[in-house]
Amino acid sequence: MIEPYIETVSGKKFFFLDPKEEDFDIEDIAHALSLNCRYTGHCDRFYSVAEHCWHMSRMAPDNLAFASLLHDGSEAYITDIASPIKQYLPEYNKLEDLILSRLFKKYGLEYPMSPGVKHLDMVMLSTEAYYLLKSKGSTWSLWGNKRPPVQHDFRPIGFDPKTAKELFLHRFYELKKQHELFRIN
Repeated sequence: MIEPYIETVSGKKFFFLDPKEEDFDIEDIAHALSLNCRYTGHCDRFYSVAEHCWHMSRMAPDNLAFASLLHDGSEAYITDIASPIKQYLPEYNKLEDLILSRLFKKYGLEYPMSPGVKHLDMVMLSTEAYYLLKSKGSTWSLWGNKRPPVQHDFRPIGFDPKTAKELFLHRFYELKKQHELFRIN
């Protein structure tokens, strides 16, 4: 049987069944997310999870920005799985929840995530689909009879992985500092 860990770009062993706070490395997270393409790669250009998180953190209200940046952090360790597929993988969902809960604890963030973060993620999902997918996301049953919540003052760019990683890390250090100052006061 294969041991339950992955080796990260920094060389760490990340035991995904029992992650420890000290096992999380923001450089590893930024690197992996910058190479992980949204929509299982079926978009009209490369669009990384790191870029998605960066944009989302910039659109979020100040009190949700840090959680918005890290909301897909588990995907650095267990990859991104499209939501229509994920609903059939209950064990994956438990693993994702475990990893995110420990990651959020490490950085002093509320978990489970705020409904505001989840709502903003849905707005990002529909907006990115509008600009990156042939169907524009308009045929998805996810929306029912409602119109998808598209944010037209935002457009995904499609940064190269190096740029996405740098932007993610810069935003992380900016928000971490703000979050720590807020927690002290």
